[in-house]
Amino acid sequence: MTDRSNGARFALGTLLLAGAATYSATAPSAAEAQAGQAGRTPPDTLARAAHERETAAVEVLSRAEILETGQAELASALNELLPSAYFPRRQVADLTSGVRPFQLRGLSPDHTLVLVNGKRRHATAVVHTLGAGAFTGASGVDMNAFPLQAIDRVEVARGGGTTRHGADAIAGVIDLRLRNAVSAPEFIASVGHHFPDEWDDDGLRYDFSGNWGLGVGRGGVLNLTGAFSRREPTNRAGADGRDQILPGDADFVDRGVVILKHNEVAQPNHLWGDGESSNFMVFANFELPLAAAGDGPGGAELYAFGGYTRRRDRHAGFFVRSMDDRNWPRIHPLGFLPRFDADTRDVSLVTGFRRGSEADAGAGWSWDLSAQYGSNRVDHDLFDTLNPSLGPCLESACAPGADGIPGTADDPGIPNRTRFSTGALENHQLLANADIGRRIETGLGAGPARVALGATFRLDSYRILAGEPASRVDGFHPTQSGGIAPAGSQRFTGFRPEETGIWHRSSFSLHGQIDAPLLRPLLLSATGRYERFSDVGGAVSGKLGLRLALSDAAAFRASASTGFRPPALSQSHYGHVSAGRREDPDEPGAIAGFEAGMYPVDAPEAGAVGASPLRGETSRSLSAGFVVAPVDDLHFTVDGYATDVDDAILLSNPLAEGASGLVDHLLAGFAAESVRFFANAIDLRSYGIDATLTWGRRLGDASRLELGASAGWGQVRGRCPEGDIAACAKENEALRDESFRIYDGFDVYFLEEGRPDWRGRFGTRFTSGAFEFGLGANVYGAQEELRALGVGEHPHRIRLLEPKVTFDAGVHVDLAGAWRLTFGGENLFDAFPTRVDAFGGIFPYRSFSAMGFNGRYLYARLQIS
Repeated sequence: MTDRSNGARFALGTLLLAGAATYSATAPSAAEAQAGQAGRTPPDTLARAAHERETAAVEVLSRAEILETGQAELASALNELLPSAYFPRRQVADLTSGVRPFQLRGLSPDHTLVLVNGKRRHATAVVHTLGAGAFTGASGVDMNAFPLQAIDRVEVARGGGTTRHGADAIAGVIDLRLRNAVSAPEFIASVGHHFPDEWDDDGLRYDFSGNWGLGVGRGGVLNLTGAFSRREPTNRAGADGRDQILPGDADFVDRGVVILKHNEVAQPNHLWGDGESSNFMVFANFELPLAAAGDGPGGAELYAFGGYTRRRDRHAGFFVRSMDDRNWPRIHPLGFLPRFDADTRDVSLVTGFRRGSEADAGAGWSWDLSAQYGSNRVDHDLFDTLNPSLGPCLESACAPGADGIPGTADDPGIPNRTRFSTGALENHQLLANADIGRRIETGLGAGPARVALGATFRLDSYRILAGEPASRVDGFHPTQSGGIAPAGSQRFTGFRPEETGIWHRSSFSLHGQIDAPLLRPLLLSATGRYERFSDVGGAVSGKLGLRLALSDAAAFRASASTGFRPPALSQSHYGHVSAGRREDPDEPGAIAGFEAGMYPVDAPEAGAVGASPLRGETSRSLSAGFVVAPVDDLHFTVDGYATDVDDAILLSNPLAEGASGLVDHLLAGFAAESVRFFANAIDLRSYGIDATLTWGRRLGDASRLELGASAGWGQVRGRCPEGDIAACAKENEALRDESFRIYDGFDVYFLEEGRPDWRGRFGTRFTSGAFEFGLGANVYGAQEELRALGVGEHPHRIRLLEPKVTFDAGVHVDLAGAWRLTFGGENLFDAFPTRVDAFGGIFPYRSFSAMGFNGRYLYARLQIS
């Protein structure tokens, strides 16, 4: 596929260019690296000063550890560092290909709560109708809207956290702590490129960022970060062996490679890889004490933080061949590959006053009053496409309208085009919060108890904006073969006016927590929360936890909690329907209109097949584990967990005419031929074990060796009657015995087996003076997909994605004048997931593969402050 000698020369040139032209100081110096545990704050030490009162597993990832992954995106770095994370590279998935969902413990992206400096982060406006795996219709937080250099550390608390933080924390909480120190200006620029053995070298990426911590007033700080990155596309698609321009002109293709060329269409004509992307980000974190530094701890403080992100993502759909009736050869003589151009703008601002903290013993009451706003808007255009029903005319309108006669009043009067605005999605969040807390002496001799109370008011809104008329209109022009042309821009039609609107929800919550050391080795914790939503009512949740110090070197911890998550506004109101025409099956020769797509749950079409107002999801979580630190440099943790989710909200399968006589009967009075809707479709159970190990030792005065390992085993199961995955969907009153059509055995099997049951990461780092070397291995367990439902002795046909291991390495050299040169590589031995050659070999790898399929990546970085 490519000349490897040219690729090797380009790799060397790329690294040398990076060494000559990149600047950074965000990675730690050698001295800083030697001071810590492989760049990581231990997940749990037994010192009372660190995670003193944690009754559940909390893992802390430092900025150094995140940067050392070599990843340029936060979600990709977390996917590498956290075995419980899942962040696949979804393809041909509309907007999801650019805003990919992030999951913990196999649960929905909506079940992970993301905080920034302890404050709730707003979700993306994108609804993952394609590419979200088993959790279609989820949204979650856009994890790639944060510059890595703005982050001081990431704290990951897995397990139920809804009682303390509110809805969405069923799988866990990810808290991004921003840098808040005065520091000299720091700059980073890096460059990297993919060099797979069997594919063309591609995916050039370069990143520039800077950070500056400014002193403000009496002990205040303003920490600023700016970043820009650009990524060129990668492509692992195989050649298309179908007829392209004329019948019989197909290329001769073997395993995605053209052996004999018969047409003018360049191959590959699909895109199966990362799309083109550019990202600009600015973040700030401000803190200003309102008392002199000499007044001691516990003084009031003004704070504010937030950021602005603008990202452009370009991704592709399925190729439309020249001979296809969805094409006009006068516009696209060789066919076309529809492409998405998504413009994402993300804004956040938090400001408030606080006094003291719960850690300030003897400081009296601590309090925190804050207000915040966050929004995410995605404008999506399509280019390199067309609207077939508008005819082959780009300069002037030629579509005849419904009467079939050009020049009459019903003509749309719109010429065809190759670029369309298909609409926009917006998500907004406004929140006000008040928290108070203090330590109270109990007289039990085991230390003070900690009491915290809080109240939160939250206002959410979701908005859908219509696409331009040309993206959704039916111009009634016949196809190139004289048939009925599909209406609207191809691959994604614009949102119709009847689908647009703005919807609101308000909520109010009260929560309280008490941590009480009843005995010196025993800590008990209790948390309660009441939250009321304007559209789904109120809910009470609670959590109990304990931590028992077994000795100075070991502790046991356990917790039990309940949770509640309301349906997202997007899940209650999102709809996207395509309209078209077809021959009327009941009247030969007649033409009838039809609709197909996703309908809001309150739409009559959805109601006809059993849609009903969505209920909130409820959860129950249990966790227990040990932490052992027999010596200062050795830390080991192991935690087991189990979480039940009732009434999980998912997007249904299409209920289409012809599926059964019952579905035909229910849809008989509507133009809809296929209906999808959100439903409380299934009950779930997630369970597993997470373990971490860190060890470090000094080797002389200037050298240190560090080892780290983390592993996770977990499964998600539908709680199906008698284990029958074909009957796992919750009963639908309209469909009755055919309720399985909403969420069938294929979906349940993919939910259970579509991600690896186990993941592991192992790493080592050796530091000596100005030199540092790191080596890591990532282990991915098997994944499965169900290809067919059968009967008898062979109930399923299963395809297995085999376990894989990838290796990473990095070399750092500290140069004179605080410069640091880094060379690194990911997936050094160019491992790929199991090849499946789907769609006639065009798509060689499954996009739900946990390890990705871009191949070897080499990068370089030079740092300076």
